[in-house]
Amino acid sequence: MSVDDAAEKRSKAEKWVNGYTATAVGTVLTTAFIPGAATAVLCALEATMCYQIGRIYKSENWSMGDAKAAAGVIGIAAFAGNIAAMEASILLGPFAFAAKPVIAATIVKAMGKLVIAHFEDCA
Repeated sequence: MSVDDAAEKRSKAEKWVNGYTATAVGTVLTTAFIPGAATAVLCALEATMCYQIGRIYKSENWSMGDAKAAAGVIGIAAFAGNIAAMEASILLGPFAFAAKPVIAATIVKAMGKLVIAHFEDCA
């Protein structure tokens, strides 16, 4: 892979990560009043992000099954604890409305960086 091709793939992947990070914040803001509501959406969002980034690095033939296998290697399951912590922040009372979006954005952004690093290391 040429340097230009690698830079283009990274740029596309980072745009996906930024979009998914914004979506995560929006999801948390709209479901902040319901404990646990954002968890399922964020997990699906993270799986879809892994799938989309895989398509950038691997090919159009990249499947959701491939994404699930890659997620296991990358260790995305470790983020479940972070999402649980985000949901537990509801115990902060009114401060949860400020904390939850920040926590969600941090989780999704960090996971996106791990996914990109994984595919760049495998290239």
